[in-house]
Amino acid sequence: MGISVVILTNKRPDDFQPTIKSVAFADETILIRDHPGFHPLAGDFAAQRNYGLSKAKGDWVIMVDDDEVISEKLATEIKKAISSAQYSAYSLKRLDRYFGQILKHGETGTTKIIRLAKKDAGRFIRPVHEVWQVSGRVGELVNPLFHDRPELVSPFIDRIAFYGPLDAKELAKEGKPFSVFRLLANPLAKFIVNYKIKLGFLDGYLGLFQAYLMSVQSISVRVFQWQKT
Repeated sequence: MGISVVILTNKRPDDFQPTIKSVAFADETILIRDHPGFHPLAGDFAAQRNYGLSKAKGDWVIMVDDDEVISEKLATEIKKAISSAQYSAYSLKRLDRYFGQILKHGETGTTKIIRLAKKDAGRFIRPVHEVWQVSGRVGELVNPLFHDRPELVSPFIDRIAFYGPLDAKELAKEGKPFSVFRLLANPLAKFIVNYKIKLGFLDGYLGLFQAYLMSVQSISVRVFQWQKT
């Protein structure tokens, strides 16, 4: 029962060694590069991940990005989890880690995503903020996947510029057009949810900054929507 790790990246392997070293326990590591000579992203993350699934030889597949790290505890838990016949997939927490501090609250501290599943359990849907849609029972892993962010603002602004137009396009497909109400209400609601309801304030200044930046991301998507109209 082999384990394949699929890593999505647009970097050279030397630039994300912590990620590569953290998946050394797997039987196979597949790098899916956003490059014309490999498998270009073309604005579709689901297609990239599904391409990785098609290349995997293991019975189980782990999806990892080039800025994520699997701890030794999580690696041990994964190896134990796949020996069970109970589940077809497992969800886990993906925690942001800035300057060594782990954000345990807010939206990023409470969201659970499927990153481990049997190869034939399902496929990814939605081009951006893609979801692994699987059939069968889904278990839950205790140990988190760490998302390392060496900087706070610059990478966030880059992500807004990249993801914003893609998000705006998907919202239109989902029947959520631009409106002044969403432009004004959604960012404020997102801040309140992240900082107060989901206890982001317990993460100190980083929790405050994270809640603020998530609101900026929300308003940016609506601006991109407005531009398209």
